[in-house]
Amino acid sequence: MSSTTSSSYQFPSIHDFPPFYTRQPTETTWQNQALQWSDLILKYARHYRIFTLNLNQATTPGASPLFENTRIKRRLSLETLQEVIEFMVQQGTAKWGDNKTEALLFWRKPDDWADLIAQWVIQSGLNNNIVTTYEIAHGELAEGQEFYEIDHNVLLLAIQVLVKRGVAQLFKGTDNENMGVKFFGIK
Repeated sequence: MSSTTSSSYQFPSIHDFPPFYTRQPTETTWQNQALQWSDLILKYARHYRIFTLNLNQATTPGASPLFENTRIKRRLSLETLQEVIEFMVQQGTAKWGDNKTEALLFWRKPDDWADLIAQWVIQSGLNNNIVTTYEIAHGELAEGQEFYEIDHNVLLLAIQVLVKRGVAQLFKGTDNENMGVKFFGIK
């Protein structure tokens, strides 16, 4: 996990509660615990604009203050984090990568990213134009937008939402960064 912001994240008090780091055996308690972990992960990811999570890296000792509290000498296990991510997948706030060691985090769901991109298309006068996925995520016109420097995989999911809505078409490019998107009929 890498952060793009230097401001420090303020952890909630549950982060200092030792049992929070141990999977609770009672199903009702576990559901509450998983919900709290999910909320914490999404807020942390949003704060630092983290889109992907490598579970093996994240649970390595000393790797992440999110999953390890050195003051109370507690760290979330890989197995418990996998269960939390599975819970998040079921809630629609995460998606597994190729295997269950990486996940996309949806602190903003693809539908919401699609809405922001559609608004930007209208404001930028890009309706009925073709732009590359690189221009959407890193272009001059995108600077200052919430989706600026969005993860490519999350961007593709958002564009797929716009394709399903019938207001965009995706064109293959020479590589993933240079895929073209034509926007049309966005109102």
